Amino acid sequence: MAAFLTLGVSLAFSLASALQALAADRSFMPEENGQIVFVTPSKNIGCTFIPKGGSDDYTPDDGGPELGCDRIEPKHVRLILSASGKAFLFEMEGDSGCCSDVNVLGYGERWHAGPFTCSSAESGLTCRRNDAHGFFASRRRYTVD
Repeated sequence: MAAFLTLGVSLAFSLASALQALAADRSFMPEENGQIVFVTPSKNIGCTFIPKGGSDDYTPDDGGPELGCDRIEPKHVRLILSASGKAFLFEMEGDSGCCSDVNVLGYGERWHAGPFTCSSAESGLTCRRNDAHGFFASRRRYTVD
């Protein structure tokens, strides 16, 4: 029985790795200020990447890099991942705007800049830093770690 469970876990891990490898990598040109902005196909989640050293408009407290994503509906939350530590969650009041929809990270696509990687799926957006800290956001739920 233990061998069967080990085989099942191994197959599940292999399948997850294979599916992640199939995700198409996507890149976007930085804006003039150095930021990279993208949205999910639903346009309910929009993200802004700030490079190390910040941009003309904003410099993170720790100097960056920083990734911030806004989930608009059903309740606006902002998820922030900085250069170190766990992700942060901010519940937003009265701030309903989001991001430009010029750059769309399609379902099944993966974006990478600095220490951050985001994967878009119909189930939601997962963003992680190289050390595995990150967040997940969808219309139904959000988590940070």
